[in-house]
Amino acid sequence: MAPLSGTTRYIILTFAIIAGIAILQTPSSNSEGTGNRRDEIRWQPETNPLIPSQDSKEFVLSNEPCPNDIPLLEPISSPAENLELSVFVDLPGAISIVFLDTGDGYVAERTGLVYAFASGELVAKPVLDLSSNTSTEMDQGLLGMAVSPDARWLYLNRTDSNGSSVLSAHSLGADIINVGPEIEIMVVDQPSAMHNGGDLAFDSHENLLISFGDGGGLGDPYGHGQNLSTPLGSILRISIDPESWPPHRPSPGNPDLGPESDPRIWVSGVRNPFRFSFDEVTGDLWVADLGQQCAEEITVLSPDEAGANLGWNLVEGSRSFMGEPSKSLRAPNFEYRHGRGRCAIIGGFVLRNTPHQSLKDRYIFSDMCAGQLMTLDLGRKSEVTSLPLFVDQPVAFGRDSKDNLYVVDLANGVWLLRNSK
Repeated sequence: MAPLSGTTRYIILTFAIIAGIAILQTPSSNSEGTGNRRDEIRWQPETNPLIPSQDSKEFVLSNEPCPNDIPLLEPISSPAENLELSVFVDLPGAISIVFLDTGDGYVAERTGLVYAFASGELVAKPVLDLSSNTSTEMDQGLLGMAVSPDARWLYLNRTDSNGSSVLSAHSLGADIINVGPEIEIMVVDQPSAMHNGGDLAFDSHENLLISFGDGGGLGDPYGHGQNLSTPLGSILRISIDPESWPPHRPSPGNPDLGPESDPRIWVSGVRNPFRFSFDEVTGDLWVADLGQQCAEEITVLSPDEAGANLGWNLVEGSRSFMGEPSKSLRAPNFEYRHGRGRCAIIGGFVLRNTPHQSLKDRYIFSDMCAGQLMTLDLGRKSEVTSLPLFVDQPVAFGRDSKDNLYVVDLANGVWLLRNSK
């Protein structure tokens, strides 16, 4: 090969310098490019919301006495002599649990730590540590988890250090402790540290449902519950693929709720649906929505009720609030009044294939303030049975592949409900 001339060498050197400058000026995946990419999956309000005034109608109504026609919860006592709670995972701060099968899965701490357990034994070190970027003020924290139907992905719902709700995906390997780094799927800015929702569940069509509260403030002063242009005050239904971009889209079959509405909305008009679940037999969605100062409510939505408006903040359950009950609003199937130490419903599951026959076909739930386990039978005039079983601070329920039931207790860890005989 003939040696390069001086002119040729100069041209090559010039192009190399230009290319080097271009590379240096190209945003890396960890800088501005990531920020722009994040904006594509991020919901932000068009303007910063004003701080709610204590003179607002919402604030005033939130401090009025509750009407007497909301029923107090008066369960029928059940001896449940053959049932007991035993420690499954000793982990104060636990807030959510998911199972890969009967004895293997993951348990999350509200602070942003996720631990694996295998054959019922907790792995000593966390498999994920998001604590440095997880806020735990008021209703915030790592709030919910779900495993994809193909068991390839672990999904988390948490609030980051900026107070935004983040839905993330983490790949799962053959070894239970092999959990991949965070892939952001959705980011939703929150106006406050209150009413962030937090739950996740897959439906029978492998769509993921994710709940968001109204964003806080007494009485929903920002008006999110009845604003269909925001994901706040709603349960969304999305299709997810963490390996593509964008990583989520509105699910096929989602309702068209009109111009400017968010096409991901499946249910609107909720205040703080901290826990929800599907009936594995009927496909009904059971939504447990935490109330304002008067009522806790459970609404059971059949698969053909997509787009249902549960009414907040026009109503709180069946109680008039900023508006009145109407045919356009979906009334709750069951509600109870605050009182007798009860203040915040913690929804569970309809128990179909449960090994505990006395609980079969009933919905199990609790109240965060009272801590007692209860069951509901809507087919018997909404009969509620109280079990002689308590935990200090219930925040969630879990089920394994054999339909064994677990109670997540923020104060102590995870309890297994089992037969004592």
